[in-house]
Amino acid sequence: MKDEYDFSGATRGKFYRPSSRVRLPYHRGSQSWFDDVAVTGRWWQPEFWRDPEYLASSPWSRERLESAFGVLPKLYSETEAKAAFSWVLEKTTVERTRLIDRPLWRLLACPMRPDLSALLRLGLDAVDADALGQSQLVRRLRADVSHELNSALFELRCLAAFRNAGIDVTYQPSSGAGSHPDFRLRLPGDRFVCINAKHAEEGAWANEEQTWFWRLSMAQAGHFERTERPISAHVRLTERFQELQDTEDGRSFLRANIDRIATALADAKLRLASSGGPFPAVEIVDGLAEVKVMGPPGDVSGGSSMAVPTDSRREVARVVRGAVARSAMQIPQDETGLVLLDPGMHAPSHLLVEEVRRWMGAEGAAYAHLVGVLVMAEVLFEPAPGVLGHADQIVAVWRDNTPSWVKDGPWQDLSDALAARDMEVLARRYAEVGGDRENGTVPRSATG
Repeated sequence: MKDEYDFSGATRGKFYRPSSRVRLPYHRGSQSWFDDVAVTGRWWQPEFWRDPEYLASSPWSRERLESAFGVLPKLYSETEAKAAFSWVLEKTTVERTRLIDRPLWRLLACPMRPDLSALLRLGLDAVDADALGQSQLVRRLRADVSHELNSALFELRCLAAFRNAGIDVTYQPSSGAGSHPDFRLRLPGDRFVCINAKHAEEGAWANEEQTWFWRLSMAQAGHFERTERPISAHVRLTERFQELQDTEDGRSFLRANIDRIATALADAKLRLASSGGPFPAVEIVDGLAEVKVMGPPGDVSGGSSMAVPTDSRREVARVVRGAVARSAMQIPQDETGLVLLDPGMHAPSHLLVEEVRRWMGAEGAAYAHLVGVLVMAEVLFEPAPGVLGHADQIVAVWRDNTPSWVKDGPWQDLSDALAARDMEVLARRYAEVGGDRENGTVPRSATG
């Protein structure tokens, strides 16, 4: 006979664990919850989206939340969840490390509030796109590999936006051998455009730089116990660090010495905090990282970390020569083609536009059927003091000979649809400070 654990309110749901006890406190994200999900696969229990506080903080209605979380357990059933959370039960260190590095369990265990929840947005997009009716997309959304999952999530977002914008779209249309566009749009006049939606993964250099930054900003001294009082400090990487980061010899030096620098930085932070002042106390480690300690160890940690810029032009060139060129090859040459590009964090849109134009006139000239690139660019909004929000807009880059029927296509409507979730979040924040959410005081679109 199986044990049954019943919870109510925020943790409504049933858990069945043979001959076991719940380890308290029990809540989503606790060790007992991870244990339960690894055994049962029921990641959706407790039904946290029905919690009154979750509902109250959501920019979306109860009905939309119910529809989103009605689809998600079908998309990620017990079978997929057991595989994703298998690291919880794994005893071998090497295998556990490999399994825990996969992305799907992090998505299903997403702890964020509604407006920041990637899981909820996935559910909303899945409903709007009728994702369960797209077997190829479902298969890729279940892929527990970062680049495949990220690509599928972007395609899902685009498919939902096409449908919300009222655009006649076919997902994964039939095409010639070797040519596999993601979408085919029917435009007025019975004309067609093939679109490849491309999510550009961060380049190896950018990922490495981010790893170095986090290694230094989060470093702790080897003898510093987590139970001790926290230290308020600011960490800044110097111009010398950037000089090393921008050359291959310098990067080789950083790879070989980053652990030593991190340890020295953490030791300096602890030593300065324990020195008795005066504060702020500053020390620069190897001319590469500055730590400024604001006072002795206290009850609340604080401070900041400042990295050095990634080489944006190098990252932009990588994105265009890689993601855009590959997309062009996937579109049949007898079709009119576009690329809808999510460039990632380290490729500024103004540099992307410049590089796309250069590429079209140079090596991209061989892909004359690719008539434009629709670049996703982040726009910031502040409709009232202290009320900040962001949304993506489309910046279109066209060839000089692009037909007017393509340029005049539904790209503004698509841009609005892609921005809709973020604009709903911003409207909610604005309403909370007394703005008029219903009468459109917040701009309707990301291009407004």
